[in-house]
Amino acid sequence: MPCYLLHIRGLMAGARCVQVQGQSPVVKLGAWGSDGGAAHDIDVGVAPPHRLQSIALRWGKVIDSLAFTYTDKDGQPHAAGPWGGAGGVSEDLITLGPSEYVTEVGWTVGPFKLKEIEACVTSLKFVTNLGTTHGPFGNGDGAHHSLPVLDAGSVVGMFCRAEDYLHAIGFYVRPLAVTESTDSPAKPEGESLP
Repeated sequence: MPCYLLHIRGLMAGARCVQVQGQSPVVKLGAWGSDGGAAHDIDVGVAPPHRLQSIALRWGKVIDSLAFTYTDKDGQPHAAGPWGGAGGVSEDLITLGPSEYVTEVGWTVGPFKLKEIEACVTSLKFVTNLGTTHGPFGNGDGAHHSLPVLDAGSVVGMFCRAEDYLHAIGFYVRPLAVTESTDSPAKPEGESLP
Protein backbone atom coordinates (compact mmCIF):
# COMPACT_ATOMS: atom_id res chain seq x y z
CA MET A 1 0.00 0.00 0.00
CA PRO A 2 1.48 3.41 -0.96
CA CYS A 3 2.54 5.86 1.72
CA TYR A 4 1.86 9.55 1.18
CA LEU A 5 3.19 12.62 2.96
CA LEU A 6 0.28 14.69 4.21
CA HIS A 7 1.12 18.04 5.78
CA ILE A 8 -2.00 19.98 6.66
CA ARG A 9 -1.61 22.87 9.07
CA GLY A 10 -4.32 22.99 11.72
CA LEU A 11 -5.64 19.48 11.14
CA MET A 12 -2.53 17.47 11.94
CA ALA A 13 0.66 18.38 13.70
CA GLY A 14 3.51 18.31 11.22
CA ALA A 15 3.83 15.87 8.39
CA ARG A 16 3.01 12.21 8.63
CA CYS A 17 2.71 9.15 6.49
CA VAL A 18 -0.92 8.36 5.66
CA GLN A 19 -1.87 4.90 4.48
CA VAL A 20 -4.33 5.01 1.60
CA GLN A 21 -6.51 1.97 0.97
CA GLY A 22 -6.38 0.42 -2.49
CA GLN A 23 -4.84 2.25 -5.41
CA SER A 24 -6.40 5.65 -4.68
CA PRO A 25 -3.73 8.35 -4.29
CA VAL A 26 -6.14 10.72 -2.51
CA VAL A 27 -7.05 11.25 1.12
CA LYS A 28 -10.66 11.93 2.15
CA LEU A 29 -11.02 14.57 4.89
CA GLY A 30 -14.29 15.53 6.61
CA ALA A 31 -17.16 16.14 6.38
CA TRP A 32 -17.88 19.27 8.41
CA GLY A 33 -21.48 20.32 9.00
CA SER A 34 -24.66 18.43 9.80
CA ASP A 35 -26.14 15.11 8.75
CA GLY A 36 -29.03 16.78 6.91
CA GLY A 37 -29.68 16.14 3.24
CA ALA A 38 -28.41 13.26 1.12
CA ALA A 39 -24.80 12.14 0.72
CA HIS A 40 -23.08 13.04 -2.58
CA ASP A 41 -19.64 11.78 -3.53
CA ILE A 42 -17.38 10.83 -6.43
CA ASP A 43 -16.12 7.30 -7.05
CA VAL A 44 -12.41 7.53 -6.25
CA GLY A 45 -12.07 3.78 -6.79
CA VAL A 46 -12.87 4.15 -10.50
CA ALA A 47 -11.31 7.53 -11.33
CA PRO A 48 -9.38 9.15 -8.48
CA PRO A 49 -9.19 12.93 -8.94
CA HIS A 50 -5.79 14.26 -9.91
CA ARG A 51 -6.52 17.96 -10.43
CA LEU A 52 -9.50 20.31 -10.08
CA GLN A 53 -10.38 22.17 -13.27
CA SER A 54 -13.40 24.23 -12.23
CA ILE A 55 -15.78 24.88 -9.34
CA ALA A 56 -19.35 26.19 -9.77
CA LEU A 57 -21.30 27.61 -6.82
CA ARG A 58 -24.82 28.94 -6.25
CA TRP A 59 -25.05 30.99 -3.11
CA GLY A 60 -26.85 33.69 -1.16
CA LYS A 61 -26.91 33.72 2.63
CA VAL A 62 -25.58 30.13 2.49
CA ILE A 63 -24.06 27.83 -0.14
CA ASP A 64 -27.01 26.50 -2.14
CA SER A 65 -25.18 24.16 -4.53
CA LEU A 66 -21.77 22.95 -5.61
CA ALA A 67 -20.46 21.38 -8.82
CA PHE A 68 -16.93 20.80 -10.05
CA THR A 69 -14.88 19.25 -12.82
CA TYR A 70 -11.61 17.40 -12.40
CA THR A 71 -9.17 15.29 -14.36
CA ASP A 72 -7.88 11.87 -13.41
CA LYS A 73 -4.21 10.81 -13.67
CA ASP A 74 -4.67 10.10 -17.39
CA GLY A 75 -6.00 13.61 -18.02
CA GLN A 76 -9.57 12.41 -18.62
CA PRO A 77 -12.21 14.95 -17.53
CA HIS A 78 -14.96 14.12 -15.01
CA ALA A 79 -17.89 16.18 -13.69
CA ALA A 80 -19.58 16.09 -10.27
CA GLY A 81 -22.81 17.78 -9.26
CA PRO A 82 -24.53 20.07 -9.08
CA TRP A 83 -25.27 18.95 -5.54
CA GLY A 84 -27.80 21.03 -3.63
CA GLY A 85 -30.64 23.34 -4.62
CA ALA A 86 -31.34 25.95 -7.27
CA GLY A 87 -31.76 28.85 -4.83
CA GLY A 88 -29.34 31.62 -4.07
CA VAL A 89 -28.97 35.04 -5.61
CA SER A 90 -25.49 34.58 -7.08
CA GLU A 91 -23.76 32.05 -9.26
CA ASP A 92 -20.00 31.88 -9.69
CA LEU A 93 -17.71 29.72 -11.82
CA ILE A 94 -14.04 29.37 -10.88
CA THR A 95 -11.90 28.11 -13.77
CA LEU A 96 -8.35 27.14 -12.82
CA GLY A 97 -5.47 27.74 -15.21
CA PRO A 98 -3.42 24.80 -16.56
CA SER A 99 -0.70 25.19 -13.90
CA GLU A 100 -3.03 26.36 -11.12
CA TYR A 101 -4.29 24.19 -8.26
CA VAL A 102 -6.15 24.69 -4.98
CA THR A 103 -3.85 24.85 -1.95
CA GLU A 104 -6.33 26.05 0.67
CA VAL A 105 -10.05 26.01 1.35
CA GLY A 106 -11.82 28.07 3.99
CA TRP A 107 -15.46 27.58 4.96
CA THR A 108 -17.96 28.32 7.69
CA VAL A 109 -20.66 26.11 9.15
CA GLY A 110 -23.54 27.73 10.99
CA PRO A 111 -27.30 28.15 11.23
CA PHE A 112 -29.57 29.32 8.42
CA LYS A 113 -32.14 31.00 10.63
CA LEU A 114 -34.45 32.02 7.76
CA LYS A 115 -35.12 28.33 7.03
CA GLU A 116 -34.69 27.14 10.66
CA ILE A 117 -31.70 24.97 9.74
CA GLU A 118 -29.34 24.38 12.66
CA ALA A 119 -26.18 23.86 10.61
CA CYS A 120 -25.22 24.18 6.97
CA VAL A 121 -22.27 25.49 4.95
CA THR A 122 -22.61 29.28 5.07
CA SER A 123 -19.50 30.23 3.06
CA LEU A 124 -16.67 28.85 0.92
CA LYS A 125 -13.33 30.35 -0.12
CA PHE A 126 -10.62 28.82 -2.35
CA VAL A 127 -6.94 29.86 -2.56
CA THR A 128 -4.61 28.66 -5.32
CA ASN A 129 -0.87 28.10 -5.64
CA LEU A 130 -0.71 31.34 -7.66
CA GLY A 131 -1.95 33.32 -4.65
CA THR A 132 -5.40 33.94 -6.13
CA THR A 133 -8.30 33.96 -3.66
CA HIS A 134 -11.80 33.11 -4.90
CA GLY A 135 -14.49 34.17 -2.45
CA PRO A 136 -15.61 34.04 0.20
CA PHE A 137 -18.98 33.09 -1.27
CA GLY A 138 -21.89 33.22 1.21
CA ASN A 139 -22.35 35.26 4.39
CA GLY A 140 -19.92 33.39 6.64
CA ASP A 141 -22.08 33.08 9.76
CA GLY A 142 -20.89 30.33 12.10
CA ALA A 143 -17.70 28.49 12.92
CA HIS A 144 -14.76 29.10 10.56
CA HIS A 145 -12.72 26.15 9.26
CA SER A 146 -9.57 26.14 7.14
CA LEU A 147 -7.74 23.44 5.20
CA PRO A 148 -4.31 24.64 4.01
CA VAL A 149 -2.42 21.89 2.15
CA LEU A 150 1.37 22.25 2.22
CA ASP A 151 4.36 20.58 0.56
CA ALA A 152 3.00 20.53 -3.02
CA GLY A 153 -0.25 18.80 -2.07
CA SER A 154 -3.58 20.05 -3.41
CA VAL A 155 -7.33 19.84 -2.95
CA VAL A 156 -8.56 17.77 -5.90
CA GLY A 157 -12.22 17.09 -5.16
CA MET A 158 -15.12 17.45 -2.76
CA PHE A 159 -18.03 15.54 -1.31
CA CYS A 160 -21.03 16.77 0.64
CA ARG A 161 -24.42 16.29 2.19
CA ALA A 162 -27.02 18.43 0.45
CA GLU A 163 -30.67 18.97 -0.21
CA ASP A 164 -31.75 22.55 -0.95
CA TYR A 165 -28.47 23.72 0.64
CA LEU A 166 -25.07 22.23 1.44
CA HIS A 167 -25.47 20.76 4.92
CA ALA A 168 -21.88 19.45 5.15
CA ILE A 169 -18.71 19.47 3.05
CA GLY A 170 -15.52 17.43 2.88
CA PHE A 171 -12.48 17.38 0.63
CA TYR A 172 -10.20 15.04 -1.28
CA VAL A 173 -6.53 15.93 -1.00
CA ARG A 174 -3.77 14.60 -3.24
CA PRO A 175 -0.67 14.63 -1.06
CA LEU A 176 2.94 14.48 -2.17
CA ALA A 177 3.88 10.82 -2.77
CA VAL A 178 6.94 9.84 -0.74
CA THR A 179 7.67 6.14 -0.62
CA GLU A 180 6.20 2.67 -0.61
CA SER A 181 4.55 1.62 2.63
CA THR A 182 6.66 0.39 5.54
CA ASP A 183 6.17 0.18 9.28
CA SER A 184 8.62 3.04 9.82
CA PRO A 185 7.76 6.75 9.58
CA ALA A 186 8.18 8.58 6.30
CA LYS A 187 11.59 10.19 5.93
CA PRO A 188 13.44 12.05 3.20
CA GLU A 189 15.48 9.77 0.96
CA GLY A 190 19.04 9.30 2.20
CA GLU A 191 18.25 10.24 5.79
CA SER A 192 18.45 7.57 8.47
CA LEU A 193 15.96 7.19 11.28
CA PRO A 194 17.17 7.40 14.90
